Amino acid sequence: MKRFTIVRWLVLVLACFETLPAAAQTPTASVSKVALVSEQDAVVPGKQFWLGLKFDLDPGWHIYWVNAGDSGEPPKVEWQMPKGFRAGDIQWPYPERLKSSSFVDYGYQDHVLLMVPVHAPLDLKVGESVSLEGHLRWVVCREVCIPARQDLTLVLPSAQHETASGSHNLFEVTRKRLPKPMPSNWGATAVSDKDQLELTINAGHRISQSTFFPLLPQQVENAAPQQLSSFPRGVRIRLRKSDQLLKPIVELKGVLVVAPDEAYVIDATVRNAGHLR
Repeated sequence: MKRFTIVRWLVLVLACFETLPAAAQTPTASVSKVALVSEQDAVVPGKQFWLGLKFDLDPGWHIYWVNAGDSGEPPKVEWQMPKGFRAGDIQWPYPERLKSSSFVDYGYQDHVLLMVPVHAPLDLKVGESVSLEGHLRWVVCREVCIPARQDLTLVLPSAQHETASGSHNLFEVTRKRLPKPMPSNWGATAVSDKDQLELTINAGHRISQSTFFPLLPQQVENAAPQQLSSFPRGVRIRLRKSDQLLKPIVELKGVLVVAPDEAYVIDATVRNAGHLR
């Protein structure tokens, strides 16, 4: 089954799910649990703080990264916050390659925290209670996929000083899995040659192992093996182009994981091999 068939099927499922009554929209209670948590016990006027969407999944079930891979959709949240509060984008920890049959998805198993920065207004009065609400939609999969939605609420006091909550360590662990900007002394280039892409990372030292996760869908054949060639100053990775590719790739963006808790954002201009000969 091709990717577009899977996505079309999923869209139909999600469309049907939109019509379900609220009482019927909790089919994932036995396989996934979600909570809204905060890194701090209080909100300080004018300061940024961190919320987290904490997923606990039963064995074998997974949710999706920002690029889901061959099927699925990433979690999405719509915030309802008091006046003056601003929520930023979800910060995505690097994912796993989740292989099923001939498909590969990018996502998370067991437990994951999706962190979101929030900025409090300067005119927030100390001593007030702040109600932070979000409408979350996600898809959880094993052999089958189940779309779900849940309204989340967290009430925090406002205070002059912040103190760490019981979830603080979870945020610290998650930060280690957030991709960092590529070091300034690294170089990333990519060459397109027929049905292949060759990504070269020049780091100034040998990279013996790595996994590349494309940020944009339908550029790379997700299930194809990534062929690594280590050299003294870095690594080369050969990727197969997606058979759903609709136009030439001019920019290859993604996350390169080189070791546990060591991942970097990669942005490489793609050159055509014919222009290099």
